[in-house]
Amino acid sequence: MTGTLPVRIAAAVAGLPAAEQFAARMMLSGATTFERGHPMVARLGAALGYDAAALDALWSAASAL
Repeated sequence: MTGTLPVRIAAAVAGLPAAEQFAARMMLSGATTFERGHPMVARLGAALGYDAAALDALWSAASAL
């Protein structure tokens, strides 16, 4: 990733409390792996309209790539 977040994800990050936005941007723009259990996954998933079951399905599909 180049450090530029997709529009929907950038909007979700902007909706987080100000104190969490920097950490979320750094995690999303610099991570090479993502952990399903990370608290930010649930926060951003909810902001994007995903419930726990949808996130689990996303992780399952991604693991097959």
